[in-house]
Amino acid sequence: MNWIDRFIESKSFRTIIKGTYWGCIAIALLILFMIGSFLFKIYILDYRFDDGELHPPVEASKNEELSSMNKILQIC
Repeated sequence: MNWIDRFIESKSFRTIIKGTYWGCIAIALLILFMIGSFLFKIYILDYRFDDGELHPPVEASKNEELSSMNKILQIC
């Protein structure tokens, strides 16, 4: 039995392989979650994707403008 057979049959090699396997699964699930979150914002929450960035729905933008105007009026 040479050194490569001992290395492949060792417990540390199996642990490295299992860790790599579960790490790849975790990264794939993270990527799927990110894609799902993006599609949820686009199709369900009506975000706009312009010039490489997400913009909130028009109603949310108007509400933010109104709340900022109310804050300005309260300060005066």
